[in-house]
Amino acid sequence: MNSGNGPIPAGASLPGVAPALPRYAGGRYRITAGHLFLGAAILLLLLTVVVPNSLPVPTGAAMGLAFLLALPGLQIGPGFRNLLACYGVTVVVTVAYMIVGGMHGATMVALAQTAVIYIFSPLLWMVIAHALLKRLGTERLIDWFAMLSVLCAVSVAAFFYLYLRHGAAAVAFFFKGANVNLNDGFSGATMHVYGSLIFLSGAFFSSPELIRSRLLRFALLGMLLASALTSGRSALILSVPLGWCLGLALMSRTIGNTRKSAFTQLIRYGVPMLAAAAAALALLQAYTQINLGTVLTTVTDKLASGGGSARVQMGRSLFSGILGNGGLGSGHGVGVPFVSDPIHPWRYELVWVATLYRVGILGALVYALPFLLYFVAILRLAHARRLPARHKFMFCGLVCAFLATNTNPYIEAFAFQWMYVVPLVALAIEYRACFRQEPA
Repeated sequence: MNSGNGPIPAGASLPGVAPALPRYAGGRYRITAGHLFLGAAILLLLLTVVVPNSLPVPTGAAMGLAFLLALPGLQIGPGFRNLLACYGVTVVVTVAYMIVGGMHGATMVALAQTAVIYIFSPLLWMVIAHALLKRLGTERLIDWFAMLSVLCAVSVAAFFYLYLRHGAAAVAFFFKGANVNLNDGFSGATMHVYGSLIFLSGAFFSSPELIRSRLLRFALLGMLLASALTSGRSALILSVPLGWCLGLALMSRTIGNTRKSAFTQLIRYGVPMLAAAAAALALLQAYTQINLGTVLTTVTDKLASGGGSARVQMGRSLFSGILGNGGLGSGHGVGVPFVSDPIHPWRYELVWVATLYRVGILGALVYALPFLLYFVAILRLAHARRLPARHKFMFCGLVCAFLATNTNPYIEAFAFQWMYVVPLVALAIEYRACFRQEPA
């Protein structure tokens, strides 16, 4: 066993690449629990990536089934064990502040939802992600994400077509009370899939080289850009340039690119993306009334205003609550005078500030610990020029999704938690092996 930092021994499997499937007697295969797990995982990803929140009951059932099928083959390595330890500490904080919240008047419904979102759902996603990555490998999973991204873009196109032809009732499956704004050169719509596209757009624009087919690469980048520009969502629109800039910054630190000149790297990855962007913009200009300048002006105005007047008032009320509890936390399930959701008055879109209000400064640091350790590990790999492209992909997608939580509570929805769990689990599994690879 090679425990040092030398190259991987000959014959050993590369990290992130799934081992070959075993053959059975007579050259035939038989259906195993692993095959059933992959089927359940495919269904779960379709429900959570392509149509998130549209079918919550089937999604929960698919998650439970995938979790149960993942348990028999679960093998806890040192990296995953450390991640589970971080999760265990967050559970202690959650339980403690659920008790505090109960003392401050939190309802049983609020506490039950807190337990699902902060305790049970992350554990299920961690086990499912671990089993999926072990069976597929990270690179194969990224291939799945490419196909899922195509389906996401198709669902966006179908949403606009059905809404404009048949009205809001025709797209109730995608979003209840849906709305589309196509006034004065602007385009915006209400769709849950935009949350998935924040991660996917940032990831694929950072690492387009992972899309093996050039035709698919060109088409997918164009579809992602068109979906972003027609969404009206600032976080999604910004994920495109943010992912591209992060990928460009890490390119020289990625395995396989460390010996190439910056100009060669820029031409190799910049030109295809610019071509895809130009094609997407040309199609939008030719067949829609969307004006790129209007879209970008709307985004910058929204950013300059702090996300809109509602979020500004929400932030002020939450900060007042933080000052009121002295940074010690008021407990889960407890709200502030400003109510964002009348049905769930303890929920807020400003997740970062709301977390400080709920669990205090120390509790928020504990919640952030797994992500802080992940970012440090990625920076260590980048500094050593041993960052695999697949982890550059995951890192850039996670950064875009993580920044989006500042204005959107995606991390508090079990259908979107895959965006925050899969990158951490992937690196936990492969981190030590990454240091055994020779930088190329």
